Amino acid sequence: MNRPAAGRSRSDSGVQWGRALGLIAVLVIVGVIVLAKTHGSTPTATSTTGTATHHGSTTTSTLATSTTTTALLPASQVKVQVLNGLKTGLLASQWTQKIKTQFGYITEPPDDATVTVPASIVYVLTPGYQAEAQKLATSVGLAASAVYPTVPPPASAPIPTADRAAANLVLVIGPDLAATS
Repeated sequence: MNRPAAGRSRSDSGVQWGRALGLIAVLVIVGVIVLAKTHGSTPTATSTTGTATHHGSTTTSTLATSTTTTALLPASQVKVQVLNGLKTGLLASQWTQKIKTQFGYITEPPDDATVTVPASIVYVLTPGYQAEAQKLATSVGLAASAVYPTVPPPASAPIPTADRAAANLVLVIGPDLAATS
């Protein structure tokens, strides 16, 4: 048989659990607010309801959890450098015009890649622009795997040194996109 601790009744135990769960809920909410303000992202709150039973009393509490999502920038706020990865013809000029007029990207003057490439690829020059790189890739008809995963790209990437500072993304045109221009 369970006996209450000396000096405490069963109802005091239930009150203690209620206070503890209430304190946890307050701490979670404060944490969510602090994280939202320090990261500048939009928090999305979901709630989880739990029920605890202790020595015959039942306490129900709702705890908030948070998921942080970053909004995708519109194309009109993303700078793209287009490079001709075949180094023949006017591919960079044609694709620069195309992504500017059809998709609304800000573009840098077209240029040639430092070497010829076997396939088109998108490089991310500015940290945090991976989602925008995926959007650019799909907009021009490339698979998600065409986005190079390392930010910033390695020195061996076919990007001229002068073109590494101005844009957020670099689209290198290879034979696959050359066939569709």
